[in-house]
Amino acid sequence: MPRRFQRSLLLLAVILEVTALVRAQVARAQAPAVARDTWLAESGEASISFNPDALQALGISVESVKDPIERVPGAAGVRYDITRFSAPSAGSLRVFHSGARVLGFGEGHLAFPGGLLLTHASGTTDLRGFAIKAAAGDAFGIEIADARGVVWFTADHAHAGFEGDAQDMLWMRHMNLRLSQHFADVLGKSEQGGYPVGGLAFRMHVASTDASHGPGDPPCTSPWPGGGRDTDIQMIYEPNGVGSSGFADTVIARRCALPPVEDGNACTAASTNGEVVITPDSSLRNIGETGVAWYGKFQGNFPPYNNDQHPYLIWNLYRVDAAGRIKQIGASAVKHAFYTVNWNCSCAPGNVIHPTCEDTYSFSSNDNSPDGDVQQYQALAPRGEIVPKSALWGRCGSVFDANCDGAMDAGSGAQDLYQYRLLATERDMLPPLSDNAQYFLEYWYVARDDQNIYDSMAYRRIWPRKTGAVWSIGLTAAGGSVDDGNFFQGPVVNHWIDPVAPPSHSMNRELATPLGTARVAVKATNLGSGRWRYEYAVMNLDYAHAAIDPAHPTSPNLRVLSNHGFARFRVGTDSGTTVSALRFDDLDDNAANDWSATTTGGRVSWNAPSGNTLDWGTLYHFEFTADAFPSLNGTITLVGAAAAGEPEIPYTLGILGPPSDTIFANGFDS
Repeated sequence: MPRRFQRSLLLLAVILEVTALVRAQVARAQAPAVARDTWLAESGEASISFNPDALQALGISVESVKDPIERVPGAAGVRYDITRFSAPSAGSLRVFHSGARVLGFGEGHLAFPGGLLLTHASGTTDLRGFAIKAAAGDAFGIEIADARGVVWFTADHAHAGFEGDAQDMLWMRHMNLRLSQHFADVLGKSEQGGYPVGGLAFRMHVASTDASHGPGDPPCTSPWPGGGRDTDIQMIYEPNGVGSSGFADTVIARRCALPPVEDGNACTAASTNGEVVITPDSSLRNIGETGVAWYGKFQGNFPPYNNDQHPYLIWNLYRVDAAGRIKQIGASAVKHAFYTVNWNCSCAPGNVIHPTCEDTYSFSSNDNSPDGDVQQYQALAPRGEIVPKSALWGRCGSVFDANCDGAMDAGSGAQDLYQYRLLATERDMLPPLSDNAQYFLEYWYVARDDQNIYDSMAYRRIWPRKTGAVWSIGLTAAGGSVDDGNFFQGPVVNHWIDPVAPPSHSMNRELATPLGTARVAVKATNLGSGRWRYEYAVMNLDYAHAAIDPAHPTSPNLRVLSNHGFARFRVGTDSGTTVSALRFDDLDDNAANDWSATTTGGRVSWNAPSGNTLDWGTLYHFEFTADAFPSLNGTITLVGAAAAGEPEIPYTLGILGPPSDTIFANGFDS
């Protein structure tokens, strides 16, 4: 395809995206003004969940608990420390709402007679008789204060809604719980102000102050996908004070443990082989013309697909080293979405996100944290259960429904605080590998019928840091202020090589197939003396060759027997080209599962061993040195993994590379 035509297509895509954004902004501008009602809290309950690994790293312990309704003591590496408390007479916390939409909180507080006594190296923190109140100047920020009014924790990124026959029970769930700056100062760790330590959820009975109507709004209606209408979920960034979160979207190091991580063997100041759990907040907007189903798993079968359809979230971690090589060093499992707050629109929260509405998921929720009860909401599961191109979930035989009875199995899902998380090995983020390196966190919502996957994914540069035994993730270089512009739509491979304006001797092309999409980016570096280093970053976006159980061929009881991506990667070369210094980089440092390489028949080939195909949402890096000038007539071939009894499927893509014909060997075509 000529470059001029490629650029025209990219310009058209940009115009369509801008048009969608303008349409969403116009819809908001035309929406009626929000009428705000005020209710007062009467009574309630709260659940405080601590990440035991985070407490251990900070030297904090739960010494005692007063008057809990329910409690599950924490176990490092295994389960959260969860306690539920009652507030028989909640106090006078004001709740602002418009119909079924919670708008924030005003003056007052929720008072709890029970509470926690925490111990640490600096003494004790007495939260017996604690209170929950609104953070100053922040409609959705929450603070936890002791009986004297001293703030020890803050909370943000809530899912909120009303329930009960009279819709007079307000709930706030999946909130991020953080150290207050005061608590960090008391610990002598001022740099840890805002450090995430767990989750918060609460429910409260509310009553009107002016006999106004209850929080019942006429339901929003939207057309379902199809009929030529555009369906488009866009990943967005929520800075401070915008949206429903009350806190800027962040990326968090949740915990760190030494293998075997299930033993709760915490990382130390000197450790280099610990596994660091990294999790993002994630926010999105429906910029399309249709509603998108957002039903939690096992809730039932609903329109438009007669199943429990919902989007899925994944996130990846990459390092670009001092030499410019890109390597994926972490990958999460799938987070199953289950609810949308429908913020910044006139629609009530629920299980359909309507056009122009926004939603957010906290890092606490994305980390599989408790949802307000003492049991965790199990939302994480392997990627191999999803057919990404169609966004179908193989519920039958999944980690949640092993016996295919359509009900969630007791005790299913993640069995500890490390399973199915993004795990980054410490040494990948420490010197010498971190010297002059850049790190990027990429995240992506996979939604059914989404017609633009590139704006459903995004990335931002991050700065992993270790202080003593504690890992944190900076969103700017040390000493700088948070850069709200450090957020980019698309995959990280498009940062490595810009497909619109690639540097000299590089290219980034899409491979579109009926089974999904991949991107191949190549960079050629002149080593002198006629030698060139060729690097190929192959990003499998949503390509998968799924084998489906004939006994369970359709959703809601679909069963995915296998679900693999690419099994071979080939680069064409001229038969006279000398190739050396072959290199392969996958997610781990295990040489036993590396792809094997050969240089015969006028091509360089890598073949996947059993169990390490290039599956969806994953990037592998291939490299070699050749005595050939880069040419525009280069080719690569990706071969799709075959299900049992089926043939492999090869896909060839023209891209910059060594010439595959001797007429181009001198580089006259470049």
